[in-house]
Amino acid sequence: MWHYGEPVDGILRVRIEQEDRPVNAFNRQALDDLSGLVVLIKGNSTIKGVLFYSGKKGNFIVGADVTELKDLNSEDAAREISEYGQKVFQQVEDLGVTTVALISGACLGGGLEFAMACDYRIAANDPKTLLGLPEVMLGLIPGWGGTVRLPKLVGFIEGMQLILTGKRINGFQARSRGLVHDVVPPEALQMVGAKIMKTILASSNPRSAEAKLFRPKKKGMKQKLMATGPACNFALKKAREQVQKNTNGHYPAPFAVLDCLQAARGANLAKAFQIESQTVSKLGANPVTTECMRLFFLQEEAKKPPADLTVKREANSIQRGAVLGAGAMGAGIALLMAKKGIWTRLKDIKTDFVSNGMKTVRDLVGKDVKRKRLSKVEAMNALDHISPTIDYRGLKNADIVIEAVIEDLDIKRQVFRELAEATGPETVLATNTSSLLVEDIARDIPHPERIVGLHFFNPPHKMPLIEVIRTPQTSDHALATAFALVQRLGKTGVVAGDCTGFLVNRLLSPYMNEAGFLLLEVDDPMAIERAAIAFGMPMGPLELTQLVGVDVAAHVAENMQAAYGDRMAQADLWKRLQHINSGEGSGKVKLLKKTKEGKQLNPAIGNVVGEMRRESGAVDGSLTQDEIIKRLIYPVINEAAMCLEEGMAARPEDVDIAMVFGTGFAPFRGGPLRYADSVGVDSIVTTLSHYAEKNSRLAPSEALKNIAAGGQGFVPLTQNDNGPVNHPEVAVA
Repeated sequence: MWHYGEPVDGILRVRIEQEDRPVNAFNRQALDDLSGLVVLIKGNSTIKGVLFYSGKKGNFIVGADVTELKDLNSEDAAREISEYGQKVFQQVEDLGVTTVALISGACLGGGLEFAMACDYRIAANDPKTLLGLPEVMLGLIPGWGGTVRLPKLVGFIEGMQLILTGKRINGFQARSRGLVHDVVPPEALQMVGAKIMKTILASSNPRSAEAKLFRPKKKGMKQKLMATGPACNFALKKAREQVQKNTNGHYPAPFAVLDCLQAARGANLAKAFQIESQTVSKLGANPVTTECMRLFFLQEEAKKPPADLTVKREANSIQRGAVLGAGAMGAGIALLMAKKGIWTRLKDIKTDFVSNGMKTVRDLVGKDVKRKRLSKVEAMNALDHISPTIDYRGLKNADIVIEAVIEDLDIKRQVFRELAEATGPETVLATNTSSLLVEDIARDIPHPERIVGLHFFNPPHKMPLIEVIRTPQTSDHALATAFALVQRLGKTGVVAGDCTGFLVNRLLSPYMNEAGFLLLEVDDPMAIERAAIAFGMPMGPLELTQLVGVDVAAHVAENMQAAYGDRMAQADLWKRLQHINSGEGSGKVKLLKKTKEGKQLNPAIGNVVGEMRRESGAVDGSLTQDEIIKRLIYPVINEAAMCLEEGMAARPEDVDIAMVFGTGFAPFRGGPLRYADSVGVDSIVTTLSHYAEKNSRLAPSEALKNIAAGGQGFVPLTQNDNGPVNHPEVAVA
């Protein structure tokens, strides 16, 4: 990984490149070799300075080799790797010669911790040059000195925020924070680095030379106040409150970050490192960390096309595409493609529709520029890659065309008939339908083998998941092309079968529908929301239903019942609510209202619920939080078992990745099927059988019973050598 020749003019140039890997990442061997390099440099008195640079385009060092992080299954193992990394990077800091990190490309995690151990850091002005410590996203904290060095460089409060959020910042943002010393054009990085090194080495006063080279900003009164003890203590207190609010206490890593920073503030270096390694050791064997790591590996795996494909297609092979339908979804998809350098036609049937679509595109680009996600040059380049149109010209050479028109079968089939004539024989035709069968859309269309489903989630620029729908006729070429696009867009793809609701909506429907039944059974409607949040869902089913729209949710429920029968029987409440106005003046049903005490059930909805309870003779009930959770979650697991049996999902892992990244299903639980295994599938079958005595729709399926009888569960729990990782029951709030 560390390649070098003879020093020239006292400067040793070290090229960082793992030649057998697509990116540079620290593994044990890389740390060993770096330690050996330090010994070599110390033993050569002619070396006065070292320039570290990457030999890989778009990548400096992305962090630790995550495959080795799988071994962090005990406190001792986690502590040992943390202490060793700290030791090696401290050797770099203590070298006694000037060190400069020339950062071009991703500099993340351990890569940034290494760069911070160097004397100077120069970043390339390049969109791919991003710096950050994302360990918290894996359920960990920086463990190689990051919690110590970053606050010293950028200030305690700024460092805390960067570590807590795992935020990645570009070179200019890093320079304004004091994380890097300068930002230069990528092509000038080596030259500028050498010039800086020579200037510092030639100076009798390196500090004075440094000041002239970089002209660091003097700290103003605000910065000085922010560094005081009271300010830091206040920031820690507010951050802890925000973390609790954002995570509901489900994720230990953010709290561990705060504990570590608080304990290490003011401590000497050895003590601060000890606090960091002890914190890493506690998190390493934590069940939540195990699940976060598993999801990371599953997500990385999901970015690759299915292994059984006979046709392979590289992401960069997708050069030209088109989107039909210039609504919010279509415009969003077109922009995604354009931002990745794909020449994209955006078509609709009227000039006004296309104009509105382009306005949506420009608004989204404007927000990206304002939030510094895109430079002005990148924004202009993205806009240049979209050409609006009201006809089919220019589609003959398209690699893929995505239909995103209104959810009407007849209209979609007409569009595909027109596309069949307007496109070349190799062009893949994709539909973004969410409620229709892809096979129905493709029926009687010439060459149905080139038709595939690509279900983007709304809004497409934010949601990470795309369901790739494979019909019995879909060819490997079409599927490979669809996955190449998913890869090009940087999304996570999951193959789902062609069934009503596909995978995500089919599994989410029981969760939302059951809330309608529960509303008639509980004495406190908001107990449903509290239970879902306590379980780890991003929002309760009532808020989700309101977000989707009661009318839309009711329509979806009707489709589900028609497709799957009584187990998906629509709650009578949702039927009733379609026909009322909840008093908001818009004609839209608002389930919840904001009050001083927080969100509460809309009184107008409460009246309907009360009326329906009187009609049915229901009496006030009091379900425990645990019972509500089981009523909401167990039907999802039951439906997932049937999806696997029917081949609508290839693996349990696909179900978990789809639900976590498509719906936000409690990531720390690993997904619905990972959670099912932690509870015990046999226990779920027993509970559902008990519920079925009163409500037949809740009966466990034969598929679920068979999995329980097999005794192996859905997903083997092998990440922890001490046995299965079990989640504690949700405590009653």
